[in-house]
Amino acid sequence: MKIIGIVVLIVCLILVWRKRGSILVWIAGIYNVKGETGRALKLYRSADKMGGMNYKARINYGYFLLKNGYINDARIEFNKLSMEKKLKDSQKQQIKSLQALVVWKEGRLDEAIEMLEEVTKTYVTSMTYQSLGLLYILKRDKKKAMEYCLEAYEYNSDDNVIMDNLAEAYALCGDTEKAMETYEELLSRNPHFPDAYYGYGILLMQNGRRKEGIEYIGQSLNKKFSFLSALPRERVESIYLANRDTADKTEGE
Repeated sequence: MKIIGIVVLIVCLILVWRKRGSILVWIAGIYNVKGETGRALKLYRSADKMGGMNYKARINYGYFLLKNGYINDARIEFNKLSMEKKLKDSQKQQIKSLQALVVWKEGRLDEAIEMLEEVTKTYVTSMTYQSLGLLYILKRDKKKAMEYCLEAYEYNSDDNVIMDNLAEAYALCGDTEKAMETYEELLSRNPHFPDAYYGYGILLMQNGRRKEGIEYIGQSLNKKFSFLSALPRERVESIYLANRDTADKTEGE
């Protein structure tokens, strides 16, 4: 019995050693959720050096790098991962969809759109709908943005980012009423990202409800901004500060 116990212990230690990187990535993910980005990054870096990371762990690491603005590191990680043998087709397409986001953040919007359009011929997820919908909006392609964001909403109406894209698409196409309705439904869900509050605030300001609009833009500043958003915190702060002190005066006139 004692020998069996020792064997079991050795086997367990071997399994832990083989998955050592993935275990660290899992711990890093916990810190990331808590908002402790610096500590999460250190653990991710350690896991990368240590090795033993499975596919999911490496995807999570690469996405973390991208979401936090480490574009070059994210590109390297996704490129290395794409060269792995025995990848499933769905995994190849997932990697390419993330590489497209790197390309977008490097300033090549058209190329990123082409990549995602190619990916979504055979691989579709809520995230690909989020990404391509946003890029069509940034391209200001009204027809494609509207059609694709409606398709995305039909695919997953519970996804808050997809709904935010739809509201933006309505606003882009000049359908203020639909944009307002969509934003109001989205905000009733208390989304964690700033874009919805900012977008709704801008629409309110444009439609004569300036004080309300500034209040919503102020709320957006209390949310966590992501590098993958098309909304820089600096722009929001600038608009908020430029209008905050004059909003009350304007409403009272």
